[in-house]
Amino acid sequence: MIKGLYVAGTNMMANIYKMDVTSNNLANVNTTGFKKETFEVESFNSRLFNRMNGSLLPSEVGVAEVSQSTDGDVYTLNTSKGYFRVNTEDGIHFDKSMKFIVDQDGYLRTPYKNVGGTLDPMQGNLILGHNGAIFVGDGALEISDRGLVSVDGQEVDGLVVQGFPNAIGTMGAGIKGYNVLTNFEQGQLEMTNEKFDVALKGDGFFNIRTENGDYLTRNGAFTVNQYNELVTLDGDYVLGLDGPILIESDNFTINEFGELIQNGEITDKLNITAYSNVGDLYKVGTSHFKVKEDMTGEEMEFEGEVIQGFVERSNTDSITEMIQLIEMNRNYESSQKVVTTIDEMLGKAATELGRV
Repeated sequence: MIKGLYVAGTNMMANIYKMDVTSNNLANVNTTGFKKETFEVESFNSRLFNRMNGSLLPSEVGVAEVSQSTDGDVYTLNTSKGYFRVNTEDGIHFDKSMKFIVDQDGYLRTPYKNVGGTLDPMQGNLILGHNGAIFVGDGALEISDRGLVSVDGQEVDGLVVQGFPNAIGTMGAGIKGYNVLTNFEQGQLEMTNEKFDVALKGDGFFNIRTENGDYLTRNGAFTVNQYNELVTLDGDYVLGLDGPILIESDNFTINEFGELIQNGEITDKLNITAYSNVGDLYKVGTSHFKVKEDMTGEEMEFEGEVIQGFVERSNTDSITEMIQLIEMNRNYESSQKVVTTIDEMLGKAATELGRV
């Protein structure tokens, strides 16, 4: 009964965070260059419970039968007997089903969604075999129907741990949030016919300089300051190849490569950067981004198209976000009713049963 309180309570907390993220998406539906976010959740560890006293329980006997399927780089396994084990920061997780990928160092690891929905090859939790973390390298990986791991035909380890004596089974404790992910999907391009407005078609970011340092952005609503420097609407400098960009002529255009042409001559070029792994970026404010210090991908040249006289709208769909907000609210109310019901039952147990 107490477990039900934890499950319902953690679900309520997760829904509060989800509603905060969704509300922020709705508030910025008209913010130029805004990228919507999602709040990702996962289950708490499933613990393996054993009976301490009393008669022995029938244990699972026989060889485990493991079924498997793949979806891209993700393996999904299920076992009829025994358990898979995953090493997490909260202890060892036991389960009869499991998903994993091979990380960039060659270890088996649970899949971890990164910014943009891509898989991060160095996040997630390590899969445990009979001898600890399982290393497979870059060889040909095979999983037998008994859960044995082989690489290039050579057996490495086993995935399935047989059931323990008096094992009752596994029990979870609700869900928790583990990350807020940014969706970098291209927003709709809107024509403004303003010569200082610029949009990017493709993966990449403008480099800007603020009082607090350099940032990245997709917000190309620019203007000029009193010194004829190209700036954002907040007054931050838009960077070219050698720093802030100076606009010296009314005869001013920007071509598809981001080159600034003034009086028929190329005078500068917008500093636009792309990244092989957008998971290396984190959001600052509404439409600014910074690069993580421990980036795993690489900085690349922008290979898209620069379009003058357009801006990129937010990629938030207001109707979808409103539907999700309603669903979250109903989910929250359902969990709230569960908490109320269990609380009433505990109250009766403490008062009425206590009299008996």
